[in-house]
Amino acid sequence: MKALKLVQKAKTEKIPAKLSKDRSIKVDDDLIDLFPLPRYFQVHFQHVHENTHDLQSELAQLKDYVAKVDGKLERMITLLSRPPEHA
Repeated sequence: MKALKLVQKAKTEKIPAKLSKDRSIKVDDDLIDLFPLPRYFQVHFQHVHENTHDLQSELAQLKDYVAKVDGKLERMITLLSRPPEHA
């Protein structure tokens, strides 16, 4: 609801093209309330970091699996490309 009030307020007020050097920008508490607290980012990035480690481990396992499958395919292609042996 605060965001709607801020949007309505911004539409009704005219914003000057340039601020003079002696005017300072006042940060409105309502605007700050719209942004998450730093704790949100701490928890979020901790979660991302933990998931990154798990994903890197899973990726290493998948690379190993692909390398083994690739080796098996190479052996199969080698066996299939040999001319048949006649007895």
